[in-house]
Amino acid sequence: MNKEVIKQEVLDSLARIGKRWDLEESAIRVWGCMLLKSCPIKQREIEEGTGYSSGLVRISLQNLRKANLIKLTNVGGETHYSVNTSLTDGFGKFMKRFLDEIIKPMIELLSKKAMKMENAKVKENFHVLINELNKLSLAVLILFRIIEEINSMHNHSMISVDMRVVEDAIEEAIEKILAEEY
Repeated sequence: MNKEVIKQEVLDSLARIGKRWDLEESAIRVWGCMLLKSCPIKQREIEEGTGYSSGLVRISLQNLRKANLIKLTNVGGETHYSVNTSLTDGFGKFMKRFLDEIIKPMIELLSKKAMKMENAKVKENFHVLINELNKLSLAVLILFRIIEEINSMHNHSMISVDMRVVEDAIEEAIEKILAEEY
Protein backbone atom coordinates (compact mmCIF):
# COMPACT_ATOMS: atom_id res chain seq x y z
CA MET A 1 0.00 0.00 0.00
CA ASN A 2 1.49 3.34 -0.96
CA LYS A 3 2.09 6.24 1.40
CA GLU A 4 -0.71 8.44 -0.01
CA VAL A 5 -3.35 5.73 0.40
CA ILE A 6 -2.30 5.16 4.02
CA LYS A 7 -2.29 8.91 4.67
CA GLN A 8 -5.80 9.25 3.21
CA GLU A 9 -7.14 6.33 5.28
CA VAL A 10 -5.70 7.83 8.48
CA LEU A 11 -7.14 11.28 7.68
CA ASP A 12 -10.56 9.79 6.88
CA SER A 13 -10.58 7.88 10.17
CA LEU A 14 -9.53 10.98 12.13
CA ALA A 15 -12.24 13.02 10.40
CA ARG A 16 -14.89 10.58 11.65
CA ILE A 17 -13.58 10.95 15.22
CA GLY A 18 -13.53 14.73 14.88
CA LYS A 19 -17.18 14.83 13.86
CA ARG A 20 -18.04 13.10 17.13
CA TRP A 21 -16.09 15.83 19.00
CA ASP A 22 -18.03 18.57 17.23
CA LEU A 23 -15.06 19.55 15.09
CA GLU A 24 -15.31 20.21 11.39
CA GLU A 25 -13.77 17.66 9.08
CA SER A 26 -11.33 20.32 7.88
CA ALA A 27 -10.02 20.86 11.43
CA ILE A 28 -9.35 17.16 11.89
CA ARG A 29 -7.69 16.90 8.49
CA VAL A 30 -5.45 19.82 9.50
CA TRP A 31 -4.68 17.98 12.77
CA GLY A 32 -3.99 14.80 10.79
CA CYS A 33 -1.62 16.69 8.49
CA MET A 34 0.35 17.84 11.52
CA LEU A 35 0.27 14.33 13.00
CA LEU A 36 1.88 12.92 9.87
CA LYS A 37 4.75 15.42 10.10
CA SER A 38 7.73 14.65 12.28
CA CYS A 39 8.20 18.21 13.55
CA PRO A 40 6.23 21.43 14.19
CA ILE A 41 5.13 23.09 10.94
CA LYS A 42 4.04 26.53 9.76
CA GLN A 43 0.53 27.40 8.61
CA ARG A 44 1.76 27.64 5.01
CA GLU A 45 2.99 24.03 5.18
CA ILE A 46 -0.40 22.94 6.50
CA GLU A 47 -2.08 24.74 3.60
CA GLU A 48 0.19 22.90 1.18
CA GLY A 49 -0.35 19.56 2.92
CA THR A 50 -4.13 19.81 2.98
CA GLY A 51 -4.82 21.89 -0.12
CA TYR A 52 -6.97 24.18 2.05
CA SER A 53 -7.06 27.97 1.81
CA SER A 54 -5.26 30.07 4.42
CA GLY A 55 -8.63 31.17 5.86
CA LEU A 56 -9.88 27.62 6.32
CA VAL A 57 -6.58 26.52 7.86
CA ARG A 58 -6.61 29.54 10.22
CA ILE A 59 -10.17 28.75 11.38
CA SER A 60 -9.30 25.07 11.75
CA LEU A 61 -6.24 25.93 13.83
CA GLN A 62 -8.36 28.17 16.08
CA ASN A 63 -10.85 25.34 16.62
CA LEU A 64 -8.06 22.84 17.29
CA ARG A 65 -6.45 25.21 19.77
CA LYS A 66 -9.78 25.68 21.56
CA ALA A 67 -10.08 21.87 21.76
CA ASN A 68 -6.50 21.66 23.10
CA LEU A 69 -5.50 19.36 20.25
CA ILE A 70 -2.49 21.39 19.07
CA LYS A 71 0.59 23.05 20.53
CA LEU A 72 2.02 26.35 19.33
CA THR A 73 5.68 27.26 19.43
CA ASN A 74 7.38 30.44 18.30
CA VAL A 75 10.48 29.84 16.20
CA GLY A 76 12.28 32.89 14.86
CA GLY A 77 9.18 35.04 15.09
CA GLU A 78 7.01 32.51 13.25
CA THR A 79 4.33 30.31 14.78
CA HIS A 80 4.80 26.58 14.31
CA TYR A 81 2.06 24.06 15.05
CA SER A 82 2.23 20.47 16.25
CA VAL A 83 -0.26 17.97 17.58
CA ASN A 84 -1.09 17.49 21.20
CA THR A 85 -1.37 13.73 21.26
CA SER A 86 -3.10 13.69 24.65
CA LEU A 87 -6.51 12.74 23.34
CA THR A 88 -7.77 12.24 26.87
CA ASP A 89 -6.89 15.83 27.73
CA GLY A 90 -8.60 17.10 24.58
CA PHE A 91 -11.67 14.98 25.24
CA GLY A 92 -11.81 16.09 28.87
CA LYS A 93 -11.69 19.74 27.85
CA PHE A 94 -14.36 19.08 25.19
CA MET A 95 -16.61 17.57 27.88
CA LYS A 96 -15.99 20.54 30.20
CA ARG A 97 -16.85 23.00 27.40
CA PHE A 98 -20.01 20.98 26.66
CA LEU A 99 -20.97 21.34 30.32
CA ASP A 100 -20.18 25.06 30.49
CA GLU A 101 -21.48 26.12 27.08
CA ILE A 102 -24.47 23.82 26.53
CA ILE A 103 -25.75 22.08 29.64
CA LYS A 104 -25.47 24.86 32.26
CA PRO A 105 -27.03 27.56 30.04
CA MET A 106 -29.88 25.16 29.19
CA ILE A 107 -30.53 24.54 32.90
CA GLU A 108 -30.54 28.29 33.53
CA LEU A 109 -32.92 28.95 30.62
CA LEU A 110 -35.35 26.20 31.60
CA SER A 111 -35.28 27.30 35.24
CA LYS A 112 -36.19 30.87 34.32
CA LYS A 113 -38.91 29.79 31.90
CA ALA A 114 -40.35 27.21 34.31
CA MET A 115 -41.03 29.95 36.88
CA LYS A 116 -43.12 31.83 34.32
CA MET A 117 -44.89 28.76 32.94
CA GLU A 118 -48.62 28.64 33.70
CA ASN A 119 -49.37 25.22 32.22
CA ALA A 120 -48.74 22.77 35.09
CA LYS A 121 -47.88 19.83 32.83
CA VAL A 122 -45.35 21.84 30.80
CA LYS A 123 -43.90 23.25 34.02
CA GLU A 124 -43.53 19.71 35.36
CA ASN A 125 -41.84 18.62 32.12
CA PHE A 126 -39.40 21.51 32.44
CA HIS A 127 -38.53 20.45 35.99
CA VAL A 128 -38.04 16.83 34.90
CA LEU A 129 -35.73 18.00 32.10
CA ILE A 130 -33.84 20.28 34.52
CA ASN A 131 -33.34 17.31 36.85
CA GLU A 132 -32.04 15.19 33.96
CA LEU A 133 -29.67 17.96 32.88
CA ASN A 134 -28.41 18.26 36.46
CA LYS A 135 -27.68 14.53 36.49
CA LEU A 136 -25.92 14.87 33.14
CA SER A 137 -23.91 17.78 34.54
CA LEU A 138 -22.75 15.65 37.42
CA ALA A 139 -21.83 12.78 35.09
CA VAL A 140 -19.86 15.10 32.78
CA LEU A 141 -18.09 16.70 35.73
CA ILE A 142 -17.19 13.30 37.19
CA LEU A 143 -15.87 12.13 33.81
CA PHE A 144 -13.86 15.34 33.43
CA ARG A 145 -12.33 14.92 36.88
CA ILE A 146 -11.57 11.25 36.24
CA ILE A 147 -9.75 12.21 33.04
CA GLU A 148 -7.81 14.87 34.96
CA GLU A 149 -6.82 12.29 37.58
CA ILE A 150 -5.76 9.75 34.96
CA ASN A 151 -3.72 12.40 33.11
CA SER A 152 -2.01 13.46 36.33
CA MET A 153 -0.82 9.95 37.15
CA HIS A 154 2.94 9.77 37.35
CA ASN A 155 3.34 6.93 34.87
CA HIS A 156 2.38 8.64 31.59
CA SER A 157 3.60 5.74 29.53
CA MET A 158 0.91 3.35 30.78
CA ILE A 159 0.55 0.61 28.23
CA SER A 160 -1.45 -1.74 30.38
CA VAL A 161 -3.77 -0.19 32.90
CA ASP A 162 -3.89 -1.44 36.47
CA MET A 163 -7.63 -1.35 37.18
CA ARG A 164 -7.01 -0.78 40.90
CA VAL A 165 -5.24 2.47 40.03
CA VAL A 166 -8.14 3.49 37.77
CA GLU A 167 -10.70 2.61 40.45
CA ASP A 168 -8.74 4.62 43.02
CA ALA A 169 -8.59 7.60 40.63
CA ILE A 170 -12.34 7.37 40.06
CA GLU A 171 -13.07 7.23 43.78
CA GLU A 172 -10.74 10.17 44.43
CA ALA A 173 -12.34 12.24 41.66
CA ILE A 174 -15.84 11.53 42.95
CA GLU A 175 -14.81 12.38 46.52
CA LYS A 176 -13.35 15.72 45.34
CA ILE A 177 -16.51 16.56 43.43
CA LEU A 178 -18.82 15.65 46.30
CA ALA A 179 -16.60 17.57 48.75
CA GLU A 180 -17.16 20.66 46.63
CA GLU A 181 -20.90 20.11 47.11
CA TYR A 182 -21.62 20.03 43.42
